Amino acid sequence: MSKAVIISAALTPAHQLRQMVKLRWGIIIIECLVAAIGWLLDYAVTSWAIVLLVLITHTLTNIVLQRLPRPVASLKPVFLLISAIDLLVLSALLAVSGGASNGFVALLLLPVAVVSVLLPALASYLFAIAAVLAYSVLLWLGDLTVAVSPAFAAEHAMHGAVMRPFSRHMWQMWWAFAISAILISWFISSQAALIREKSVKLNQLQQQQIRQEQALAIATYAANAAHDLASPIQNLVLLTEELQSSDTEQPALQEIKQQLQRCQQIVADLRTNASQWREQQPAELLPVIQQSLQSWIVTRPEISLKLNLQGETSGCRIKEAASLSSALFQILDNAADASLANGKPQLDIEVTLLQGRLSLQIIDFGEGLSEQRLAELGQLPQQSESGLGLGQFLANVSVERLGGSISRRNLRQGGMETLIRFQDQAA
Repeated sequence: MSKAVIISAALTPAHQLRQMVKLRWGIIIIECLVAAIGWLLDYAVTSWAIVLLVLITHTLTNIVLQRLPRPVASLKPVFLLISAIDLLVLSALLAVSGGASNGFVALLLLPVAVVSVLLPALASYLFAIAAVLAYSVLLWLGDLTVAVSPAFAAEHAMHGAVMRPFSRHMWQMWWAFAISAILISWFISSQAALIREKSVKLNQLQQQQIRQEQALAIATYAANAAHDLASPIQNLVLLTEELQSSDTEQPALQEIKQQLQRCQQIVADLRTNASQWREQQPAELLPVIQQSLQSWIVTRPEISLKLNLQGETSGCRIKEAASLSSALFQILDNAADASLANGKPQLDIEVTLLQGRLSLQIIDFGEGLSEQRLAELGQLPQQSESGLGLGQFLANVSVERLGGSISRRNLRQGGMETLIRFQDQAA
């Protein structure tokens, strides 16, 4: 079994988990340092015991997260739970150390940013709302006014004047926090989604490049083999002619000569197609598929072919349409072999052409493939006794090179569906 040597452009969940553990250790260290400095400077805290308990809880959760068994089926619930714990821990520390008036209240935005990077947009928006609610609770629990003695207020008659500006300042901070939380969640989540999308496309391009390199290597070997076979085949043809002239007519010799002449024709066609490959122009795809099906069914008379054509008769042109025939032959041969192996010599083919989009559905009546085998089929050259390795790989490469896509899936009633799609490339 061959393995794809592909470096994924996207970060794996395990790597994200390690990064999150490191980030939380950094936050915990900062919390401990700030708590130690506050204790040494006799900072006003509701209860140092609560601070110590919260810090221990935060540390233990990160130890558990670091020792989480791997692999984990899905880390999204883990990230969501840990971020919720971080938000609660930070809220608790702020609640006992000044509430909304604490200068470290902006740390409540940190879980929002983390969730925006690691989780979908909906989760980031929910966390932004949760952070705003936490800030609101801290604002509601905290003292919204400046403590002013009654004597000072009576003397200067400015009690209300002192309260209102500070209260207004705190509410302005609340609005600034709420706007910041929403904007951070929107911007980071949108950028993270864009990066994930680009990573997926880059990964697909890497896979396609590897398949193209494999196909190029196979094509090089095939060209060398065709070149090397030309002389031995010619010599064998001459030998059969000499045997026929010097001996009585034998049917076996005549059959050998015909087969050798066929080999010569195959090698000649290979050279001709290779020389004309760069000169091919866009052509209608539907006639090429119909001609390929007619040519193929002649080579497989034991197969009953059910063909259904739907939609338009033209409108889908692709470059090098003629070179699709060999790929179709490989796919049809494999589908026919699967049906024969299951005792059902039949194929159902449906061709649909609508608005410049052509889809070719090939259904065989075999036993299907395992999920692992189905995922590997056509991705890389593989050794297989049933012949489902190299041929399907070359077929995949050919279809993708021509701008199409190919997918396979098992059917509930048995058998496998191969779906090939093309879009008009005339522009």
